[in-house]
Amino acid sequence: MALLGIVLVNIQSFAWGISAPTMGMLWDDATKADETVVYLTTFLLAYKFYPIFCFCFGYGFAMMVRRWRVGGLPPAAIRIRFTRRLNFMFWLGVLHGCLIWFGDILARYALAGYLLRAHLSNDQRGPRAILRAIKFWAVITLLLAALNALLSATFGTSLAASSTDIEQMMRVFERYAYADYTHNIAPRITDYGWMMLSWLTMFPQAVLLFLVGALVAQLGWLRNPARHADKWRRILFGALLLGLPWSWLMAADALTWSLDPSAASNLLGAIALSLAPLLAPAYVAGMALGSLTKVGAIAVRLLAPMGRLALTNYLAQSVLMSVLLAGHGFGWADAGQSSLAGIALAIWLALLLFSHVYLRFRTQGPAEWAWRRHTNKLKHKQLSGVSTENG
Repeated sequence: MALLGIVLVNIQSFAWGISAPTMGMLWDDATKADETVVYLTTFLLAYKFYPIFCFCFGYGFAMMVRRWRVGGLPPAAIRIRFTRRLNFMFWLGVLHGCLIWFGDILARYALAGYLLRAHLSNDQRGPRAILRAIKFWAVITLLLAALNALLSATFGTSLAASSTDIEQMMRVFERYAYADYTHNIAPRITDYGWMMLSWLTMFPQAVLLFLVGALVAQLGWLRNPARHADKWRRILFGALLLGLPWSWLMAADALTWSLDPSAASNLLGAIALSLAPLLAPAYVAGMALGSLTKVGAIAVRLLAPMGRLALTNYLAQSVLMSVLLAGHGFGWADAGQSSLAGIALAIWLALLLFSHVYLRFRTQGPAEWAWRRHTNKLKHKQLSGVSTENG
């Protein structure tokens, strides 16, 4: 489900670079369907599913460390494997960001993951220690969110796009949408560099979400959702209460920005942007509770193959968007927001079908296979050091 939310959001900004509105600019002949897609995508999906992806990242790493520990792997070897896994993810993300999609999140997650490593690789780190770390990173995240909102409110008028800025947005769009592949390499690398730089204010939130995922994995709330149904219900209603108003404000602001990029930001819109992820826990809770129903159990079986190939499918989404939208492919970037949403859904459904077929013949996706092989390959010197450290 996180992959679906991500592709529906990413496809809207794929062709525009980083300076344009997140959902792109609405053309003069944009339909009500296009406006509705901008509004609903922002309201329901934007800044909701990357937190879930972070949550899954932390959850998966916690499960993996647990398996390594139960399998008898000593702490030193666990730290080595953890580091190798993050290193592979970082460099794969850099290649992905520079060559295909400037909005890559793999390298950014890997950078935040190095901080997660200290909380999971030590065998003495239980749920209470992770909870203390969550409180620490929650404070840092809230302080940075407040600072970002204050800066946006203070400099909002200067951040509004001038006519020159809008012309530049159009030039970037035309380059991404119509130019051949080689002409877009340098601009994509530049955009990717700015994305990485902007991550400096976001990585505490990622670490926080990683830790929340790790805590839920250790507590078993998803392994046995029926046992913890009351907790999930409280999370569901609490997150809806906190997240819906801010998501509504952010959606209204996003539609205004797509209709008129010269509109200045304001304090309320900046706060909404920072607090919109509060709705994400409601989705996780809703899926946990939904899995207890007959329809939910069928959905889990239907979607599970895509989750097992999460890395492969994430990269494949970018490749397919590049082929379908960019100038070196079909050049459908200017199809309009509603058409792009349809393309995104078609990509997701095609990859869901691919996942089912592929797993009939293989147990891992190609990206997962390479990732695991690199992670588990300990050099002779590393093995010797582990053996010495553990007698």
